Amino acid sequence: MIAITGSGEIAISVARNLIQIGHEICVYGRQHTIAPEIEKHYRKLDQYRFINFDSRVSTLLVTNGSFILNQFEKLKTSEIDELIESNFGVVTNIVQRFLQQTVSDIRRDVIVLGSTAAYDLGPLASVYGASKLALKGFLTSLNKEYAKTDTRFSYISFSTVDNSMGKLVPDQIQETLLELGELSKEITLRVTRDTNYFEPETILRRRFIQEHKSK
Repeated sequence: MIAITGSGEIAISVARNLIQIGHEICVYGRQHTIAPEIEKHYRKLDQYRFINFDSRVSTLLVTNGSFILNQFEKLKTSEIDELIESNFGVVTNIVQRFLQQTVSDIRRDVIVLGSTAAYDLGPLASVYGASKLALKGFLTSLNKEYAKTDTRFSYISFSTVDNSMGKLVPDQIQETLLELGELSKEITLRVTRDTNYFEPETILRRRFIQEHKSK
């Protein structure tokens, strides 16, 4: 059984792929409404810290996060808090709940979606990039902590996507953005892969990268 947290466009696209190939899934999110084909697989949450996983879940895909592009000194304190909480705090809580509530002596895979901002640490996304970098470090540490078990943690980073979040970045040439359907296929491949290896870090970049510019 595969669990997905977050109900954004990438999460829903991956969920559709998994349903089409016959996987049993459960999607957890805070949205009140969801795509009709996902409804019977959807669990509405008020807060992620109260998430409860089915003990049969062996693979977890975490898609949570938020993005604000602005100069650091112009960010509101509430915006800084939201960026850190949604991109790091919530994720650590979800992963801990998963580890506590699922069977520890079977193969378990935790896959977290990040951003190439964790590597680039560019301008106008300082708190976002730093939060994603902290998340990468968190998963690296967990792989060492769980090295003697069959639980593994993977971090998938990607550049700006042609979706609603990607459109928050101004002056981007649409043709250079990552296509949502193609990206979700790459993620689905890694979520369903049943091999004797895993990818602790995956980086999917655009062939033509554009710098962030102020709005």
